[in-house]
Amino acid sequence: MKPVMDDNQILDLHEELAESLGLEISHEPIRLDEELGTRPGGFCLFKGHRLIIVNPHVSVREKIRILSEGVKHCDLERIYIRPILRELLDATPEQKPPVSGTDDRKSDGKPIDVEG
Repeated sequence: MKPVMDDNQILDLHEELAESLGLEISHEPIRLDEELGTRPGGFCLFKGHRLIIVNPHVSVREKIRILSEGVKHCDLERIYIRPILRELLDATPEQKPPVSGTDDRKSDGKPIDVEG
């Protein structure tokens, strides 16, 4: 019988996978404004860096979901991924391409959405 991994172990494996793919992981709260509250996180391109922002206040399962969505932006066909992670990634919907965020503003003066 195979040992079962708990969510914290899966989270650790997911973080290792993301980092091995060259993704930076930042654990910080994302507060948009008083009305919208906080966001759980997401993938973005910021100043040429591929970044996954994870709100440290969300559940472990939500962190796993955020990392799965971020990792899906990478080419995963030619690398070995542990079966438990491959199953999670296969169950994660395809992601739209991220918006490339910079310090610049769009022509309409609104900030670029850097959440993936």
